[in-house]
Amino acid sequence: MESLVINLLLLLFLTPCYIAFSSSSSSSKNGQFHYTHNKQQLNTLYNKPIQSIQEYSRPLQMPGGNFLNKLGINHRGQVATYEDGQRFLVHKGKNFGKNSQTVTVDARYMSNNWSPRGSPVNVHHEKSVNLGDLVKSGGAHYSPICDNCIHGSQRMQERFRNGK
Repeated sequence: MESLVINLLLLLFLTPCYIAFSSSSSSSKNGQFHYTHNKQQLNTLYNKPIQSIQEYSRPLQMPGGNFLNKLGINHRGQVATYEDGQRFLVHKGKNFGKNSQTVTVDARYMSNNWSPRGSPVNVHHEKSVNLGDLVKSGGAHYSPICDNCIHGSQRMQERFRNGK
């Protein structure tokens, strides 16, 4: 029932999840973001096993976002942590990416508005999951009612718990 209420509120009051990070001239250099990786680096990151994940949320970037956050209506994603301590936020939203609306960003660039929800989930060694698996489970398409950031985050956590 709670899920139905959240989905109805999303339908009635919210536009799709807003972009997690505002674009500013300080975050880019010559049209490239300073946290952009080359193809080889991305392949390595996407295929490297994840040690743990933890759900994070932040208020929606809209009037009333802080109030809605108190009701559990917020933007959500999973922070994946590698064995070496490197962390990446995996989340989805409308127009977040080109080929997929689920994207990943180095956690160093998360705003201070993000906060953890619940406890981290640690890996079962026989059920290794990588960053690419989380992106796939988040989903390529976005719908504010049927396939939003909350749904994507839940699927990522389920995939991590169950393994490949």
